[in-house]
Amino acid sequence: MNRSQNIRHTVIPGLTLLAACIAIGGWLTWPAGAQDQSGKRPIEHSMRQKLEATSKVLEGLATEDKDLVHEGAGVLTELSKAEVWQVLVDPEYREHTQTFRSAVKRLDEAAQKSEFASAQLEWLDATKRCFDCHNHIRAARAAK
Repeated sequence: MNRSQNIRHTVIPGLTLLAACIAIGGWLTWPAGAQDQSGKRPIEHSMRQKLEATSKVLEGLATEDKDLVHEGAGVLTELSKAEVWQVLVDPEYREHTQTFRSAVKRLDEAAQKSEFASAQLEWLDATKRCFDCHNHIRAARAAK
């Protein structure tokens, strides 16, 4: 099995599982809030957009499509700047958000250079940053 096949058979399924866990975990950990006209809370809509963006990134990494990675990374970056994303105001939360954006930026930069092995590692870092932030949110809520 060559290196490319090894990545497709081992890393990509793992990346897919991580993205799904992050999206579901994020959806479950965000607070209940006001509903929009469709009956969905703003955070639910945002998390759905996040899931769609992560799917684009994963598909782009799996197929080595740098445009798809770029599109998904751009959406993730913009979502991280949205007001609905700002659920805490403490310095640690801001740091988590910034490190997530940095990881997504590095992911996009690597993909644009067609360095997909590096982009995959950056994606793993971005997903770890998501878990770190979600854990911080849960801990902050438990402390209240």
